Amino acid sequence: MVDKAIVELLKGVDLFSELKEEQLEQLATLVIANDFARDETIILEKDESTQALFLIASGEVKVFMTGIDGRETILALLERGDFFGEMSLIDGEPRSATVKAVTSAKLLIIRREHFLDLLKSTPELCMGLLVEMSKRLRKSNRQIGSLSTMSVYGRVAGTLLSLVEERGVRIHGTDGRMVTVIRNRPTQQQLAEMSGTTRETVSRVFSSLVKKHSISVMGKDLVILEESLLRDQDLKE
Repeated sequence: MVDKAIVELLKGVDLFSELKEEQLEQLATLVIANDFARDETIILEKDESTQALFLIASGEVKVFMTGIDGRETILALLERGDFFGEMSLIDGEPRSATVKAVTSAKLLIIRREHFLDLLKSTPELCMGLLVEMSKRLRKSNRQIGSLSTMSVYGRVAGTLLSLVEERGVRIHGTDGRMVTVIRNRPTQQQLAEMSGTTRETVSRVFSSLVKKHSISVMGKDLVILEESLLRDQDLKE
């Protein structure tokens, strides 16, 4: 029997947005649900044993790489409706990054052989996968460029702009203007690991942006008041 809750979740994943109802139902019969505790490792960098696609049903995970100095660089923070593991799924190579649960999380897992069979029979899924992988490649290119050419201010601002693009919600502010809200914002430590800097530096940049009325912190939410200031790479602290 098809689990309707899983079908509804699959509908919300961009990768599967072009699939018909019967295709989603077929896909739902192939997934395996698994729960992970906070801070539990889901995938290890260079691991070859687990070849599967992971869909996030609930919770948040981080994708990161560890440098030779032991420092982590966060490549992405993913939440409900996001997916990961597609690269090894396609080429069968070892995992390129580590994935760890930031909160307790429920994941839906599709084994490689099942997913490849679906790709062969579903052109819509092939196109969806190409689009999503292109988006991620563009993001990676921007991130690499910012780490090598931008000031620390520019790197942090670039990280915030990426979050605006990925999970920002446009709403009317208290003064009636449109602002962008990032719900359940990353911690300053996470932002530092995403920007290739330190938590103390992120704190200084945040203070500068608040003084310039570019951002506002409201509980767990981050409100972007003036995106133009974030895009001005020449701004200094």
